[in-house]
Amino acid sequence: MPVPTSNAKPEDGVQYFTYPPPESSTLTDNQGRYRLTNLPPGRYYIMAGAFGEPTYYPGTGKMESATAVTLGTASATASLDFKLLNLLGGKVGGHLKANTHDPDLKATLLGGKLEELLDATIAADGGFEFGHVPPGTYLVGLFPRPPGFSSLVVNVGNRDVANLELAPPPTHAVSGKIVVENGPLPHSLLAFATDKSYVGAPIKPDGTFTTRLHEARQRIDLAGMPVGYSVASVKIGSQDASEGFAVGNGDVSGMVITVTAPKRLPRIHGSITGLAPTRLGSTKVEVTGPIIGTLQAPVQQDGSFDFAAVVPGLYRLRLTQVSELPPMNVVVAGWDTTQVQVVVPVK
Repeated sequence: MPVPTSNAKPEDGVQYFTYPPPESSTLTDNQGRYRLTNLPPGRYYIMAGAFGEPTYYPGTGKMESATAVTLGTASATASLDFKLLNLLGGKVGGHLKANTHDPDLKATLLGGKLEELLDATIAADGGFEFGHVPPGTYLVGLFPRPPGFSSLVVNVGNRDVANLELAPPPTHAVSGKIVVENGPLPHSLLAFATDKSYVGAPIKPDGTFTTRLHEARQRIDLAGMPVGYSVASVKIGSQDASEGFAVGNGDVSGMVITVTAPKRLPRIHGSITGLAPTRLGSTKVEVTGPIIGTLQAPVQQDGSFDFAAVVPGLYRLRLTQVSELPPMNVVVAGWDTTQVQVVVPVK
């Protein structure tokens, strides 16, 4: 790991000191041999074992007593041998039981005397291994955590634990759309929850969403909306799903989440001058804000435009296809109509 540049020490606590991320890591072979490659020039500490019970080269348990190794361009070191100060327990490994292999999925290990979360790459055949870890009780899981998956509790002694099976439950697609009774759709956070999981579902600008959930009764959580917005109903076809719905052995589609907005929302009305009439038909007015994202409105032949419903806040207004006009700020304060005059400069 790179030699820290600050004067803080591990014993100062996490408020003042954090371990730098390793530049490279590897597992030793059965004879303890190791090789770290493709390191950029710099000064490094070499640590073996695990944070919590580390051994630093040439043989100390404290980082400040370790010997830094300096690497130059295209340089290599001689045999930097050292002996572990603490006896490690067995190796931890197993197999991921899944129909498909997600290249972003990693096995994780946390607990015991570790001061960090260990992760291990899952091979194409589903196998994974953490190597030897200190004796103790650990949680072995997956990241990103699959819906409905529970980590395994593993007790590690002096023998290997090599037959673990991580079996995420099967999932099914759940899709639908969020509609607003009045006005634009604000930025929101959509998630589905059970007693074992909480799965977020990204919302597209048109209000549609798709996610994957395991077989269970799911609760719907739509949060993060402005004051005055609330969920009016949730339906799957003619079924009322406002109190939750069941995911069985197949996909769920056609969910409609209806959101009610304040009965009265402010309006942006404006006019454009200085733009040739031939360009009005191909130009749109676009406003972007942190609450509702991006909205567009056409420009009428008299140069007027209108956004019938927005929410109070700060917006950036621009004209598409009109590069000579830089974006301008528009502040919508209160609940009345905000009048905007847009003047296109003459080239």
